[in-house]
Amino acid sequence: MTDSSTGKATTDYTEDRAFIKRVRRHVGGRIREYYAVTTPGVEDICRQELIGLGLDPSRLTVDGGGVAFAGRLVDCQRANLYLRTATRILMRIGAFSATNLRRLEKKAGDIAWDLFLPPGLLPEVKVSSRRSRLYHTEAIARTIGDSIIRRLDGAGGPSSAGFPQTLFVRAVEDRFTLSLDSSGEPLYKRGLKAGPARAPIRETLASAMLMAAGYDPRRPLVDPLCGSGTFSLEAGMMAKQMAAGLKREFAFMGWPAYPEGQWGFLRREAESNVQDLVQPLIFASDIDAGACERLAGTIAGNGLSDAVSVEQKDFFHCAGDQYGSGMGLVTINPPYGIRIGSAKTANELFRNIGRHLEQRFKGWSVALIAPRPELARSLPFPVRQMPLLHGGIKLTLVWGTID
Repeated sequence: MTDSSTGKATTDYTEDRAFIKRVRRHVGGRIREYYAVTTPGVEDICRQELIGLGLDPSRLTVDGGGVAFAGRLVDCQRANLYLRTATRILMRIGAFSATNLRRLEKKAGDIAWDLFLPPGLLPEVKVSSRRSRLYHTEAIARTIGDSIIRRLDGAGGPSSAGFPQTLFVRAVEDRFTLSLDSSGEPLYKRGLKAGPARAPIRETLASAMLMAAGYDPRRPLVDPLCGSGTFSLEAGMMAKQMAAGLKREFAFMGWPAYPEGQWGFLRREAESNVQDLVQPLIFASDIDAGACERLAGTIAGNGLSDAVSVEQKDFFHCAGDQYGSGMGLVTINPPYGIRIGSAKTANELFRNIGRHLEQRFKGWSVALIAPRPELARSLPFPVRQMPLLHGGIKLTLVWGTID
């Protein structure tokens, strides 16, 4: 509309307020279903994290690959900000049955997409289909994309805005579930590391290992094959009570329902919770001087120097009595696969690591990755095991205490 006194275009605030009211009522204020995606094997640990955020345990459902929970948009924001073991947080926005593309197009078109998507932005549509009559994933994605554009009066465009959006579509036995990704980049991308590292363990899995092993920030943690330092960085954030997502942005920041003021409050609250430590109790080391130098830079650049110290050192020169008084936790992701060469070499290294731990870290707790479950039986101390998937590779988390 136009201001008659100036001839300049103005905004129709009445219309804007009406839209904002709809968004707040249907998206921001309503209790909705969400889904925290996890690495298979980590679901129960993620469930405990969600309970720690104050969510009702009776409304949490664990299945293979994640945890469903009910909450408001603010709970979705907290989950993205604080969860250490989730890969992404999805918001359920539609569920229906469809046995043909015409029915799929109609049901998808019934969703009020303008309440969920930024103006002019068409999300990337990722489809999985299992035991459904509609199984051609490209056709499903194209049909849903066309429905979104028609519902938005052709305003959809390529996902090129500051906060690209992704819609996950899951079809099982002709039942479709549509979920909008609230996270954007996977949550294991904490925003701490400047570049990719060679074969690192994902941050979400490292945190799960620390939690499973009962990591206590008041006691020493030794990361003697640190590489890019994922264990040390995750433990450092835990020790300082730094929220996992404090250093990054999320896809929900581009949603029409995004409450900027509320998010600002949550971030300030998280920042105020960060603790300053008297001295580091996390000791990272590696034989690779370059890796140590890069990790030291990452630690300094993210305010973790009071939590983590770095030293170039051969693992087989490490011993428990070098890290002050008291016993703590040793975390190791030993080289395997193409990082070391033959399986025989990797197996022998794993056994040597076990022998060295048994000899030089008496009384310490241990958490390490075994590339095969039978290798855990070669360790000279009792351990518990949990199967994990990491980048499509089957691994085993092993943890215990050296008697």
